[in-house]
Amino acid sequence: MRIAYIILAHKLPEQFARLVRKLNTENALFLIHIDKKTDSETYRRMTESLRAYKNVRLLDRLVCNYGDFNHVKATLEGIKEVIASSFQYDYVILLTGQDYPIKTNGYIQKVLEESDKKSYIEYFPLPSSEHWKDENGGLDRLNYWHFNFFGCSIAIPRRNRSTKSFLDPMWSTLSRILPTRRRLPLNYKLFGGSAYWCLSRDHIEYLDKFVRENAGFVRFFWHVLLPEEIFFQTILLNSPFGDRLVNDNLRCINWSGTWHPDVFRLEDFKVLAKTDCLFARKFDISVDAEVLDKIDQATRDY
Repeated sequence: MRIAYIILAHKLPEQFARLVRKLNTENALFLIHIDKKTDSETYRRMTESLRAYKNVRLLDRLVCNYGDFNHVKATLEGIKEVIASSFQYDYVILLTGQDYPIKTNGYIQKVLEESDKKSYIEYFPLPSSEHWKDENGGLDRLNYWHFNFFGCSIAIPRRNRSTKSFLDPMWSTLSRILPTRRRLPLNYKLFGGSAYWCLSRDHIEYLDKFVRENAGFVRFFWHVLLPEEIFFQTILLNSPFGDRLVNDNLRCINWSGTWHPDVFRLEDFKVLAKTDCLFARKFDISVDAEVLDKIDQATRDY
């Protein structure tokens, strides 16, 4: 079982190095994207930690602001890189630099070997009042034009979507120029879900081919809010391989009602030990490093 890991990272060099070291096997390939906003010293420390690995590829760096398309673009670059490589992968797993495996490499490989080439991705049909009730069930993310200026996300034509009032004149101008509603180029059913997944070779190759052949569909998502939570689900659930998707992203995540997952701490270890998930998110060694020590003790590969 050969696994390619696409890792999107931007900080915590020691923790990032620990993640790669933990997942590294002779059957692994790493495609690493480090946010272009990362300062030069942090970037130097992150890349220095990779020099010992021959199975690491650094992707061209993009500025990835919260909610913009570059998160999708960085992932697609990772997919293109693994397909172009000579690495005969069976699965591609998308992670952040603050994810961490909570099972052994051997166990992860065993689960995927027994999966019958199924893929793992969280999904739900849109609109979904259960998941994104404050966003018109998620449709507001697609129906309005979303732009990111200097890290500030605004939506057109609605005036109240930015906290920066000095942008009001620009909103007014754009609202007169742009259509009031947007339409997805293909007559696809919409799906949303977690941004991170574990996809088989068939699904990865389908994604790559679809993106190359449907430039208009991709352009539509340039102005979607948090497109990484809709783009992949919508393509794959409307594909010929939709029946081979398992509605599970294999992650243990602790949400407390905010937009961002809580950081796991040592007191959360019992939860991590009991779950069937393969990975957990998120960790921060500046907050609690002991929980990673505990995980390593429990997940040694012998």
